[in-house]
Amino acid sequence: MNIEKPPLLFRSQFGRLSPVNKIAEEAVKALSGQDCRVEIKRSTANQRRRAFYWLFLDVVAEVLRDRTDTPWDAETLHDELRRTLRLYDGPPLKTPAGREVYRLKSTSDRSMNEVERAAWTTRAVNYCE
Repeated sequence: MNIEKPPLLFRSQFGRLSPVNKIAEEAVKALSGQDCRVEIKRSTANQRRRAFYWLFLDVVAEVLRDRTDTPWDAETLHDELRRTLRLYDGPPLKTPAGREVYRLKSTSDRSMNEVERAAWTTRAVNYCE
C-alpha cells in the first residue's frame, strides 16, 4: 500500500458509508459490485487536512491539464511539489549522466505530525496560488 496516496474518506449516513472525497468516489465506482474489506478508523483533524491537500491537488492538476493540454494528476503534482519546495533528504544523488535524483520525504501520517502537515499544506497552497 502506498502511503503517499490520498485517504479514502467516507461518512456514515442512514446506515451506509458514503464517499466524501473524489478518490473515495472513484474507488467505489471501480468496485462495480465486487466485495471489499473495510477497516473503520475515525477521521482526525490530520486526516481532514490530508483530504483537503489531495482535493486541492486534484483541482490544481485539472487546471494544469486544461492550460497545458498535458496529463497532470494529483500524484504527479504531489511529487513535483516535494521536489520544487525541497521536501527531500540530504543532497541530491547523481547518476553517471549527471542527472540529480532526490530522496523525497514522505507526507504520510507516520512521517508528519499535525504541525508539520499544516506547514506543508500551507506551503503547497501558497506556491500553487
